[in-house]
Amino acid sequence: MDYRLSDRTIDLSVDVARATMGIDALYRQETGFSDLHDGLVVLNMCDVQPEPFESYAAAQARLAELSARAFGLPEPDRRLYYTQACTSLWSFCEWRQGKLPDIADQIGLFLHVNPAAASQRELDAYNKKLYALLGEAGYSGDLKQRIDSWEQRHLVPADEVQGTMDAMMVEARERTGNILELPENDYYHCETVSSGPFNASSDYGNRRVIVNTAPIITTQKLKHMVCHEVYPGHFMQFTLRRVAWERGIGGLDGTLSVCNHSSSCTFEGIADSGAAFLDWENDIDDAINSLISIIQSALGTAASYRMHTLRWSDAQVEDFLRTNAPGGGEGWVANRMRFISEPSRAALIWSYWRGDEGVFPVWARVEREDRKDFFEYIYHRLHTVQSLQLFRREV
Repeated sequence: MDYRLSDRTIDLSVDVARATMGIDALYRQETGFSDLHDGLVVLNMCDVQPEPFESYAAAQARLAELSARAFGLPEPDRRLYYTQACTSLWSFCEWRQGKLPDIADQIGLFLHVNPAAASQRELDAYNKKLYALLGEAGYSGDLKQRIDSWEQRHLVPADEVQGTMDAMMVEARERTGNILELPENDYYHCETVSSGPFNASSDYGNRRVIVNTAPIITTQKLKHMVCHEVYPGHFMQFTLRRVAWERGIGGLDGTLSVCNHSSSCTFEGIADSGAAFLDWENDIDDAINSLISIIQSALGTAASYRMHTLRWSDAQVEDFLRTNAPGGGEGWVANRMRFISEPSRAALIWSYWRGDEGVFPVWARVEREDRKDFFEYIYHRLHTVQSLQLFRREV
């Protein structure tokens, strides 16, 4: 199926990209942020120049014009996507003007997903399933004991993370070449740090994945990171959107990576589906790791809710994470606390759990013979959770 964008849509994508950069410029001017990763836009692959705005109100007026144009686009999924993208940016401007104080409103209007945090009932259901899965794998004791034993059996020592991940990337790249067009002579490498507000981070500009070795890392977790951050995850998402623009078939806004955005959830959900895309989920240990990752993502929402809505103290939130954490150790607790403590990232934590909820069911209904079309649909253009649902098999 041909997913080439219409000229009208590409024209709109240029204006949306420039408006997005204009809002990023306002935000950086207001906050004094200079580091690329601190902005609204954290990656600008094609040097998109900002549309100048004197104020957030001026940017909102421009977004209203762009949103109205989106209704006239010929592609149904692009009509939906750009309307929601403009709403996200408009809402970000509201937040910066002090008009959107509640985190639930930020989640709903930035990310366009259910703003409810994971409930204790949902967490208990996940834990019950994990307990049974670990038992099936031969582990005994209570849940904490089973997780600890599993982590120790599959532990990758901190000084072996870099070499192990670099080796895994070789296989991941080969597998990715079976489903996606690989960039020639363009590779990632692994570097490690001993702390940070992340588990792993994809640094596209320097072609590296940065792994935080403070949390406990297993072989299965490292494979998940490879698939999420590099092949076929964020590196390939960035690369193929840039290539689509350069070939005249994708939008300019796809060459940006924007936080607190309508595309954030699918961005993370697609990356979390990486191992499944590669048919690289081999055994029960991969299933255990996948469930642990889901629980960790869900816990992030519950912790952020307690911090920013219930106004729990940092010590209370930290204790909540420590008590409920499905492994990862103190390093995982520390990096989650740093992530959700930053006001500009407090809502973004929902993009992981809700992103999985949005992407996994769509992937589950894609027939094997339709995967090529599906990959083109999700890698050549940005999506919201809702626009992703519009993928369908053409009869």
